[in-house]
Amino acid sequence: MLNDRHQKGIESRGIDPSVAISMGLYSGRRLPDGSVEADPAGDILCFPFVEADNEEVTTKYRWAQDGKRKFGLRKNALSTFFNAKVLFDEGLMLEMEVGTTPLVITEGEFDAMAGIQAGWIATMSVPNGAPPARDQHGNLIEVPNDTRDIDPATDEKFAFLVRHMQRLDRVKTFYIATDGDEAGQRLAKELVRRLGPAKCFWIEYPKDPVVEDKKTGKLRGCKDLNEVLLHLGVDEVNRILENAKPWPVKGLYNFSGFPDVGEPMTYATGLSGELDALFRPYPGAFIVATGIPNMGKSEIVKQIAVEMGRLHGWHTVMFPGEEPVKPYLFNSLRTKFLKKHRKLWTPRETDLATEFVENHFQIVANDPREDADEIDVDYILDKAATSVFRHGTKLLVIDPWNELEHTHGRNMTTTEYTGEAIRKIKRFGRSFDVCTIVVAHPKKLAAGTTPGLYDISDSAHWANKPDLALIVHSDDPFETHRRIIIPKVRFSSAGRKGETEMQFDRETERYIPVTDFDEVAQAA
Repeated sequence: MLNDRHQKGIESRGIDPSVAISMGLYSGRRLPDGSVEADPAGDILCFPFVEADNEEVTTKYRWAQDGKRKFGLRKNALSTFFNAKVLFDEGLMLEMEVGTTPLVITEGEFDAMAGIQAGWIATMSVPNGAPPARDQHGNLIEVPNDTRDIDPATDEKFAFLVRHMQRLDRVKTFYIATDGDEAGQRLAKELVRRLGPAKCFWIEYPKDPVVEDKKTGKLRGCKDLNEVLLHLGVDEVNRILENAKPWPVKGLYNFSGFPDVGEPMTYATGLSGELDALFRPYPGAFIVATGIPNMGKSEIVKQIAVEMGRLHGWHTVMFPGEEPVKPYLFNSLRTKFLKKHRKLWTPRETDLATEFVENHFQIVANDPREDADEIDVDYILDKAATSVFRHGTKLLVIDPWNELEHTHGRNMTTTEYTGEAIRKIKRFGRSFDVCTIVVAHPKKLAAGTTPGLYDISDSAHWANKPDLALIVHSDDPFETHRRIIIPKVRFSSAGRKGETEMQFDRETERYIPVTDFDEVAQAA
């Protein structure tokens, strides 16, 4: 039984108490042993999770403590949906099986009751809300498009799906009605990849600014079904569910059918604040780096790779066509990691740098003990794909392009070949969510000329195809001062066109901001 206080609280959320009562909600109190029992005078609102024959498999509890809302689930209970009983109603299951009734999945119990109040009786809620959208460093957690990383035996967060998968497999259509925030979007993606995108639809919440945000005090749009019911009414709940859109299936697209996933998730390189404002790599990006010889374009690319590993945990696979792997490349990466000259390394620092490079880098190269293979674009992408599967690689570096084996038939020009090779690289990057940086040399230029993307040898594709580009230049190659030019940025969230000045510190083999370089020089 629900007491008056709990009924009023439910009403304050736009939910008819009769709906809550029909779902079995009741008031309860906590016993000395920590368990909860039904009590009309109790201060705990209890949500029973019912399956076949109205068996209460588990219970979720809500109560107030020190002015804050508290939540809890019955200890040692099975994981299931709120309102999972709809899966055991054979008449309703038949309707869901043939597709006349969709199964609506929400993020919370009140959202499920909002759908039920609007007449969508086959509405369930996940038991524990949404998983975190960001990691401990504030980066959005990427959700794979497939289920290769999912083991049903250990998929504890989604054990409620595993428990009912045999019945869920019979359902023809799912309406994914999770919250519209970042966490809700991650939950939606996690549900979809387990249920199958071909069977899933997504809903678009109204953007009318009708909800007062508790943090900012400003009005915003509704983010869940309960807010839609409370602020816009039951008719609007019906409207948005009736207008659910098919979840995009790879290879089959409508413009109106895409959820709003926003701009690409970009990352700071950490080289300097000014550079990060202009240039932010992201998974799937195709990046071209160029500059006349001896300007240090390879050094800045290696530094970016080290910092992406240090700051974001990115694993890099490299093709170093011109630089011997040991000792030069190995020492260069370790020097950039430690930020000090090799003569100053302590044994402990040497071990740390070695461990970092070993854990964050792999090399594509010929084994000097065996016959040399032809390392072409296909060879590199094949090895990079293996590295993705084994190590979760996020960055591929090809340095330089001209050291690859480039062969093509007589019926294909060099420009056509270059365009096809770039398409392969971009397709690889999009498919595996890998950022690729290609270092490409420009043709010979007149003295004093700043190179541009159209000056890169072989093809204008180097100017037309990149998502990001970087040019390293100096009017005096014997000086350490460098201009870092960003001539192309495809997406605004990844930066903007412009340039910044940096100094190359020969002691640490790193690019550093001019102000920091001046401070180091003064200190010396």
